[in-house]
Amino acid sequence: MNYQDFLSWVDVSKFASACHNISCAPGSQILNEHSNRMLKEKYILGALRRCNHANNIQWIDTIDYDLIFTAWNNSTVEVKTGDGPIYTEKKGDPKKFVEVKLKNIYESKANTRTTLDKTFDHLMIIQNSGTFAIGFVPFDIVSQHLVSLSDGWKARIPFDKVAIIYTQDMRQKSVTWNIDLDPKLWVDKKLIEAGL
Repeated sequence: MNYQDFLSWVDVSKFASACHNISCAPGSQILNEHSNRMLKEKYILGALRRCNHANNIQWIDTIDYDLIFTAWNNSTVEVKTGDGPIYTEKKGDPKKFVEVKLKNIYESKANTRTTLDKTFDHLMIIQNSGTFAIGFVPFDIVSQHLVSLSDGWKARIPFDKVAIIYTQDMRQKSVTWNIDLDPKLWVDKKLIEAGL
């Protein structure tokens, strides 16, 4: 798989700016609250869809994966985003290990699962702030670097196993969006549109 293909499908500079604004715009900090973190990823996936000029990325957003890349024989892609999974936020230094939570499994404390069933073909890791970065890892590499947790699975992948295809230092970039991302405003607007 040539992960560099992604760069010809997406306006990555525009996508980096969108992710920076989603993470740093006034009113965006509410997305860091526990109950809103999944919504933050939806904004990022929505921005990716808007920046995909090749129209070959399908936003599926299922339990097992988020995207289908039609140009890669309909490969399934799980997306994980965060403020610092790949590079340190302040200096932009590569981390020794790239760590992302893959699955939450709400089972008893006697979690006896020893494997994570394959549910995606590729893991896409997006670092939102500091040094914006996009990296890919095939599932077979991810599966070699899993850590079982009491509530799920974490991938702890050596930095050199992640195919970093794009980086941009966003530490000095200004925020250009004036947007309030509070989900309560959207819910209220939709209820008003519905006639409530």
